[in-house]
Amino acid sequence: MVMVLRASGWILMLVAALLLSLTSMRYFNADLPGAFQPEIYRENLLILRAHIFFGIVAVLLGPWQFWSAIRTRFRRVHKAIGLTYLTSASLGSIGGLFLAPITVGGVTTHFGFGLLAIFWGTTTIYAYTLIRKRNWRAHREWMIRSYALCLAFVMLRVWFPGIQAFGAPMVEAYQTAAGMCWVPNLIFAELYIGWYRNKS
Repeated sequence: MVMVLRASGWILMLVAALLLSLTSMRYFNADLPGAFQPEIYRENLLILRAHIFFGIVAVLLGPWQFWSAIRTRFRRVHKAIGLTYLTSASLGSIGGLFLAPITVGGVTTHFGFGLLAIFWGTTTIYAYTLIRKRNWRAHREWMIRSYALCLAFVMLRVWFPGIQAFGAPMVEAYQTAAGMCWVPNLIFAELYIGWYRNKS
């Protein structure tokens, strides 16, 4: 049963990452057709596209780092993927930190997305320092936290329209989604880490 749940969770992560990547490609089109806040992002297009590009790379690579067969049998591949994820997550979080102050919704969204960017970057870098010390278990736990925060890219596109569907105005829905897109992810990650520790 546990193996089935793990496999299902892995497939769900990968499918969600693929869907996010496809829907985010519109930000690389001229004039940003269908983009959110195009009037703001046109003035920060380079940072926006760098943030989205590195976010896509990170979210697509993340699931493969949790595939045990790659970790145990193909360590060089695991290391290469890990270094690429580290670079992408670090640069993506820096881009997110630059973009946070210009998001619609005022202080609430600035604070929500700013904290997300800071936590995503720091958890990723800390996970790297742990693997350099050969602390495998702690490295894995911090990578779980890092990827849980990376999946905020996916959950923002779930929470924002979901909250609007219940009648919330656009700005209020976006303000709420700025925290809901990553806080529950991090809570779930902590619960999983705690469960795994007790099981080991």
